[in-house]
Amino acid sequence: MTEYYGAILITGGAGFLGAHFVNFMVQKYPQINFICIDKLNYASNIKFIKVFECSNFQFIEKDLSKISIKELITLFKSYKITQIINFAAESCVDKSFIDPLFFTQNNIISTQNLLECCRLQDRSNAIKFIHISTDEVYGEQLDNSKYVTEESKLNPTNPYAATKAAIDLIIQSYIYSYKIPITVIRSNNVYGIGQYPEKIVPVVLEVIRKRSSGENIYAKVPIHGSGKYKRTYLYTTDFIEAIELIWLKQLQGQLLGEIFNVGGDHNHNFEIENLDLVKLIMETYETISGNQCTDYIEFIKDRNYNDSRYLLDCSKMKSLGWEPKISLQEGITKIIKQYYHKD
Repeated sequence: MTEYYGAILITGGAGFLGAHFVNFMVQKYPQINFICIDKLNYASNIKFIKVFECSNFQFIEKDLSKISIKELITLFKSYKITQIINFAAESCVDKSFIDPLFFTQNNIISTQNLLECCRLQDRSNAIKFIHISTDEVYGEQLDNSKYVTEESKLNPTNPYAATKAAIDLIIQSYIYSYKIPITVIRSNNVYGIGQYPEKIVPVVLEVIRKRSSGENIYAKVPIHGSGKYKRTYLYTTDFIEAIELIWLKQLQGQLLGEIFNVGGDHNHNFEIENLDLVKLIMETYETISGNQCTDYIEFIKDRNYNDSRYLLDCSKMKSLGWEPKISLQEGITKIIKQYYHKD
């Protein structure tokens, strides 16, 4: 029987980010046992997980917001969990406007169940915890010269962001009250292959696919409001490398109780207006495929509230030696080439 040097619970491991992380880590660290738990909702993509044949990987289908603490503790003991990396969350802002209570029940309770399980464990062998949060907890930055640091106040403006901010504060209370060794990562928009088509990048690609294949020649990309809202983007491999670095530091007993902003550089082609991003994707597709994209955009009613811009100060993360490597243009090109098998 193989002896593993620790067992990591990856929650939300069949989601976009979780699956990328699982595929990367399971193969790179065969001496570590990886336990993936996911409720398999509409946006899950279990087929994207490429490591089912690996002996150091197990998958469990469970809803963490509905599991009992007793059952979760039994699971922890059975797999000898030593660390948690928590990706599990509903993340569609548009859906959070429609059913905010569901987001509260899912995003907060699922993570607090994990925290409770950690609290009730033997303190002499505390489970280390990495929680994946979002830049949206800070709210919008109206002052273009003011970047938010990890110490900035939380000011969420939509139900999704509010649930993430709430759990960040609950985590803070568990760090202070119970000395749970947790590190929080707040990232901006991460994009890449395998993302469910409700986020802007895969939505554009799906519209192009439907139009070019003839499946729906009238399909259009919906743009909220004027399309002038700015977002900063980070390619999946850059984000996974940031998590890996923090994970390695945690194993050495470092960064516990810390928060890290992880994002692209606003001054080096990582930030873009929504409308310009759609145009960039279409222009890149035209260059690669030789096909034209005309009349593909439709302006629709704006969100109930739409943050104008997020400005993350990532200097703390960069002080660890991490830097984003893939520019937005490079990332979009990579995705389109893989999406249409042009690489």
